[in-house]
Amino acid sequence: MLEFAGKTDPAEFTAWYNLHRNEAEAALLESGALLVQGLELDSTESFGAVAGAMEEEFTDYIDISYQRRRLSSNVYISTEYDASFPIKMHNELSYANYWPSRLLFACLIPSATGGETPLADSRAVLRALDPAIVEEYRRKQVRYVRNLHNGQGLGPSWQETFKTNDKALVEQYCQKEAMLWHWKPDGGLKLEAIRPPVRKHPKTGAEVWFSVAELYHPSHFEPEYYEGLLELVNGDEEELPLYASFGDGTKISNETVAAVISTIEQQRKLRTWQQGDLLLVDNMLTSHGRMPYTGQRKIVVYLCK
Repeated sequence: MLEFAGKTDPAEFTAWYNLHRNEAEAALLESGALLVQGLELDSTESFGAVAGAMEEEFTDYIDISYQRRRLSSNVYISTEYDASFPIKMHNELSYANYWPSRLLFACLIPSATGGETPLADSRAVLRALDPAIVEEYRRKQVRYVRNLHNGQGLGPSWQETFKTNDKALVEQYCQKEAMLWHWKPDGGLKLEAIRPPVRKHPKTGAEVWFSVAELYHPSHFEPEYYEGLLELVNGDEEELPLYASFGDGTKISNETVAAVISTIEQQRKLRTWQQGDLLLVDNMLTSHGRMPYTGQRKIVVYLCK
């Protein structure tokens, strides 16, 4: 990560950033993330103004696996997932064919303890992974399965996921995104998509590990939680809200998932959030997560085009 000396006034900083945009772009492509400290960011409005001055908004934020609460027209809470559990490392929307190029985070309220947003270089992760694992993933690719309910059940509904009640619009989106869809008798929706685990960055040409199979794979849950989920779906893993296998339908072993998670976590870097921190992340070059925390925590995010 590359750190910049922060400007106290947000307007002064954005003026500086736009004047030095080329240098900042080059630094971001090299390091994967840029940190600015000490800005007077204390509200959704002040962050939204800075983000809008720095980056174009990613406007197609639908088809998401976990719901993010929208705070304004273009600012979301980073996550409201249970504070006592970590969120595994991932690249935003890596299971899709279209994803935000960058993520802009800001700390409005730091947590009392924990709550870091760990970062890991996706290029370094790919280099560090067992070549045999990478070869199998490349050859078979990843099959992502999602089961979206019709208003009541585990996980999000298809209406929440696609921000519509129109099934025809959902089907059009799935067709465009090369996803298979199946409407269930109870009104729920099953989605399947096969994606490559390794992608090339459009600007640098660097190959990156760009798989979220580990978050979809049920083995990453604590055993008690996993067993409870299985009971709810009568033991059928493919009926869980999220599931991943290889593209040919064969199971990704628990050992393989554990090895990938371990490798990524060995590459991650943690830093305690401070109020006024602004973090710009290249979504392909750098994965992110969230550590457990106590106390209040308000980290906001703006998805960049």
